[in-house]
Amino acid sequence: MFETDDLVARNESGLPNLLTIVTSRAPSERLKQFNTTDGKPKWALGHVRAHRADLSLSKSYPTSQAARKAMRRLEDRLLRQGFVVNRRAHHRRVYVIELDASAVSDAGRGFLYVGESSKTPRDRFEVHKSGERKYSRWVRNHGVRLRPDLAPDGFFLSVNEAELAEAECRLRLEKQGYVVRGAHRAQELRSGD
Repeated sequence: MFETDDLVARNESGLPNLLTIVTSRAPSERLKQFNTTDGKPKWALGHVRAHRADLSLSKSYPTSQAARKAMRRLEDRLLRQGFVVNRRAHHRRVYVIELDASAVSDAGRGFLYVGESSKTPRDRFEVHKSGERKYSRWVRNHGVRLRPDLAPDGFFLSVNEAELAEAECRLRLEKQGYVVRGAHRAQELRSGD
C-alpha cells in the first residue's frame, strides 16, 4: 500500500489517496520504481509519496490469485472508511437533515429527512436548499441543519447498498419516535417484514 498525491479529490481531508498493488518486491524497491519509467501502473508514475505499512497487508500469500483476492477485500474495507483507492472515489453516504418541526402537526421526537448521495452531506444539503437539479421540497422549504449524529457511519460502494442503508436508517429513526421523510426504499423493507 502506497500513499499518492491527490490525483482525485479526497473524500475526507485526513484520508490520503492510496495505491494498492500485489508485488513480490520490497516496498522500498517498489517506491523507487514509481519515480522511474519502469513503474506500473503508469498513472502512478511520479505521484507515489510513501509506503503505508500501517495500511498494508503484511501477510504472504501462496499464489498471486490469493494475494489479489485479499487485496480486493482490503480495498473495499478502505473505500468504506473513506479513502480514495487506485483513483476510485465512488463513495456514497447516507445523511440526515433536521426539518422544522412546525411543518407537521405531530413531530414526535423530531422531524427529519434521510437521503443518500455521492456528494458530501454539506454539499447535498446546499443543493436541496438551492432548489437546483434534484432536491427535496421538504428540505428546501423546511431544512434546518445536518444531523450527522443520527446518520450511519461510513461509506457505501454502490447506489443499491446506499439506498438500503438509507432505508434502514429511516426505519430505525421512525422506531425511535421521529417523523421521517425521504428514503423511499423504506417501504420495500417494511413490506418484507
